[in-house]
Formats: sequence, structure tokens, C-alpha cells
Amino acid sequence: MYVLTILLVCTCATLVEAAYDGSANGTYTEKFFNQTLDHFRFTSPRKTFMQRYLYSDEHWTGKGQLSNGCKGPILFYTGNEGPIDAFWGSNGFMIDVLAPKWGGLLVFGELRYYGKTQPFGNESLTPENAVYLTTEQALADYATLLTTLKTELNAENCPVIAFGGSYGGTLTTYFRLKYPTVVAGGLAASAPIGYYANTEWTTHNVDQFTWIDIVNKVYDEAENGCLATIEKLVHLISDTGSTSSGLDKLAKTFHTCAPVTPALLEGLVFWFTDAIETIPQLNYPYAVGTLPGWPVNATCKILSQAKSDDDLLAAAGSIADMYYSRTGNDCVSGQGQGGVPGGGPGPAAWGSWSYQSCTENLHQFSGRGVRNFTFNMNDAVQTCMKYFNTQPDPLWVEKHFGGFGIGDGLTGVSNLVWSNGLLDPWHGGGFLEKKTSNPVILMPHGAHHLDLRGPHPDDPADVTACREAEESYLHAFIQEYAEMQK
Repeated sequence: MYVLTILLVCTCATLVEAAYDGSANGTYTEKFFNQTLDHFRFTSPRKTFMQRYLYSDEHWTGKGQLSNGCKGPILFYTGNEGPIDAFWGSNGFMIDVLAPKWGGLLVFGELRYYGKTQPFGNESLTPENAVYLTTEQALADYATLLTTLKTELNAENCPVIAFGGSYGGTLTTYFRLKYPTVVAGGLAASAPIGYYANTEWTTHNVDQFTWIDIVNKVYDEAENGCLATIEKLVHLISDTGSTSSGLDKLAKTFHTCAPVTPALLEGLVFWFTDAIETIPQLNYPYAVGTLPGWPVNATCKILSQAKSDDDLLAAAGSIADMYYSRTGNDCVSGQGQGGVPGGGPGPAAWGSWSYQSCTENLHQFSGRGVRNFTFNMNDAVQTCMKYFNTQPDPLWVEKHFGGFGIGDGLTGVSNLVWSNGLLDPWHGGGFLEKKTSNPVILMPHGAHHLDLRGPHPDDPADVTACREAEESYLHAFIQEYAEMQK
């Protein structure tokens, strides 16, 4: 099967200042929409809540008028698991490139139960209130928000192009699949849909270790011996904590606010391994925040300079500081989540994804290499019953939306672009072969949805060319819609 693996240089990329980190420069207005709590029950009166969204009509001036009279396309970000304003900065491609070029209206919808969109305020994640946190409800939120806005703005004939990264890319795919009259097309970047389609894992070369094996591979290929050193270091942290003096040393090394006790040792190990496991998906070619460019390579370099066990522990502290942005005399909790690699069930204090892991988005991942972990469904069920009184059903989203069947052409969905960076552990659950009319783009030097960020002089050629191809495909979707709506 043909897959578009980008290896070309796009000579038309916009150059920016060296200090630029790919973050969006555009501005927005924060707004709120009176959203329906339960879209699938018709009792009266219907309960509602305030859904936050970000809005920018700076470029929606009519300069991008389409052949059907539409003022310009609507570019919509399908908000995922976090505050929506946190995703604005990492979407420079749509904000600073496509919206100005196409005269587009920008709308970023916040996912229910995240950020300021809390249907029940501080009580949103109690077991009785969290039941409205489902993918189906979230998609209905976005469909309702957009159709209402289009009516209010006299833009009923304007195409909506959806954008999303990671779970947001999954939502973009589902959005086009379930609401094809609302959204004309979309860019689903780093969408790990296949990780939630366990019945088809074997036929698509996925297993419980796929995610962690990609993490291991990225470190192993970055520098010879790096992965082995990480494995040694994880054991060293645990062994150091076997004595009271060692616990004191770990507290100083990691700058914890509270003393490290035997009961807190495992959480401290997770503090380090959580960072190690996450850095590969943030393996961007330029500095972002306190992470340097190519942070996997930087991590391996720090470790390679250690000449003793004490040096290795100090290196672990430096890597943790780099990842968690600790500076000066700041102290940290030093308590990581551990558990299922990539995130899994846990208390409400860990955030709304804990609940989603306990219902329809459970990662059935095990670990080896950087961290050993054996997934156990009974353990997951016990955790979920303890915190939310739920039993996860990992087959539900596959049955409801199609799983790998979407990429295999069994659902008939069209006008989607699926992109994946091969440095990203989430690409293991992506659609990596073109089996439908929907383009599939692979970036050998790309990390987690790097293509959604704004152009940067240090972008690898494959990432730059990926954006050029995406722009061409998405523009074709817009033109197709306008011609059909004449």
C-alpha cells in the first residue's frame, strides 16, 4: 500500500526568528457557550453548562471569500484532554499560516470536564456527575457549538475544517465520521485510534509493548548505550532508597519539598520514569520551554557524561529538572503516576483523563526497558471501582466508531488527513498505510503532532513538506465544499 512518507524540502516555508519555539502568535477572545449537558436524553427542561471556546475573527474579513459566497472557512480545533488555552500556542500552523492565507475564522472548543468547562464545578468528577464525560457527548458539544455559531454569524454556507492532535486528532476523525454535514474535512495529527482497537492489534502489528518499545527505540537510536544506562539508573534510584541516608540523598537530588520516605520511594521512581517516557513524544528539533532541541539526545548526552553512580543520580536530577521546569530554589512533589505507560486509571486528583481511562479510553499497555510493568485488567477494574465505581469497556469505542476499520476503509469516511511522526510512541496506534482516499503522511523525524506547530527554521525537511502537503489537501476539501454548496 502507498504511504506518503515526506522526504522533500518545501522551499516556501516561512522563516521566523531563531528564538521562536513554534508557538502561535495570534490572539483570541475567550468566550462561553450555553451547552447541553446530555444530548441523548430529551427530558425538559434540559440541563446546561458553560462551555469555553476561543475565538478569533482577525483574518475573517472576506478576503478568503469562496465561490459559494462564504466569507471564509472556519478552522476548528477539537479540544482534547487539557485547558483549551494550553493548545492555542501549539497550533501555529492553523493560526499563523492557514488562517491568514485563507481568511479563516478560528474557533477552539474546550473539551467538557477540562479547563474552565466543568459542568458541575469542583464536583464534576464525582462518580454521579462524571457520567456525562464521554466521547459521544463531546462530539455533540462541538456539533452544537458550530451549528449555532454558523447561524449567529450568517455563515451557514461556510465549510468547517477540523484540526486535532493526539486525542484531539482522534476526536477530529470521529467528528468527521459522525457529523459529516457539520465538518467538511480535517487534519488528524498523531491520532492513536488503533491503540483503542484491541481486537485488531494482531493484524496491524500492535501489541501491549508497542508504545513502550517505541520509547526504548528512540533512546537506543539516539546514542549507543543510552537505553541501557536509563535502565541501570532506574534500578539505582530504587536501590539508593533502601537506606535512610539514601532516601535523604534522593530528596536532595530531586529537590523534593518533603522528605522521601520508604512509602514515597516508588512515587519518586515514577517521577523520573514519567519524564523519561514522555520526552520522546516531545522530541522537537528546537527548544520549547525548558526542554532543549532534540531533548532525547540531550538526555542521553547528560547520562553519557556520568562517571559514577553519584554522577548518574545527579544526572537523573538534572533530567527531571529539565522536564518539569524546576529552576532556582524551587522544590517539587517528586511523586509521579507510574501505572499504565502513557497514562491510565487513577484518582480524580490526577484529572479527568483518569475517569476516561476508567470508561472507554483505557490503555492496555505493558512496559519493559525503561520501566517494567505488566498490565492487568483486574487491577484496572479495582482501581476504577475504587475511585469512580466504573468498569472500563475498552471495546466500546472500537465497536462504536470503527477502530482500525476507519483507516482500513470500512466506514466510508472521507476528507481526512492522517499524519504521524515516527519518533512519537503514539504513532504505533496510528493509521500508517493508505488504504482509502484519505491521505496518510509519515514524518521520519517528527515527534508528537509537530506538524501542528508553526514553521521553524530548524524543522526537518520532512516536517516542512508535510505541512505543505496538508495545506494542499485541506484547501481542496474547502474548494470541494464550496462548489457543492453553490
